[in-house]
Amino acid sequence: MALVVWKLGGSLLDLPDLGERIQQLKGDQFADVPVVIIPGGGVFADAVRQLDRTHQLDPRYSHFLALDAMQMTARFVANILGAATPVADPVDQEQRLQRWSKPDDYSATLEVWDVISEWNRSVPDLQIAYGEFPEDWNLTSDSIAAILAAYWQADRFVLCKSIDTPEGNNYQAWAEAGAVDLAFPAAARHLPSVEWVNLRAQ
Repeated sequence: MALVVWKLGGSLLDLPDLGERIQQLKGDQFADVPVVIIPGGGVFADAVRQLDRTHQLDPRYSHFLALDAMQMTARFVANILGAATPVADPVDQEQRLQRWSKPDDYSATLEVWDVISEWNRSVPDLQIAYGEFPEDWNLTSDSIAAILAAYWQADRFVLCKSIDTPEGNNYQAWAEAGAVDLAFPAAARHLPSVEWVNLRAQ
């Protein structure tokens, strides 16, 4: 499928020129293909982590609050890119995926997607396809974006981060370094490859 999925690290949200950096990356490296951006939870997820530490929340409850945080950042990133709202309806998302699956019927668009409704709806099918995964802090936006990219059969998956690629040539080393969540090594096995961009250094 002519589709590239970017997982946009929430730590990038403090960049005052984030919108320009995103547009520049799209134009420089992904000009001819549709790109879907899935933002991480950023400061909103950090707030959930702090509440979790303070109140010792149930891990599953914290997980779902963190999913809510991803919806907030999706709205924020869509706004700075000039869109009123992210693409959030699973039906609209599916229609786009079907269109992009046809080589002669897609535009090289750049869209921010709020994927949480689709994620919640698809969890049973995703677990059948990719195995059980945790509903706690071990699975965050990195793995959610990777699993959905695999599910959509995206051509490319890109982690847009604030740091260079960690030392170590494997996903487990990335997870142990804290650069991705602990569920990511298992999730990434279903992707043809994972690319890494230090967008803060661009």
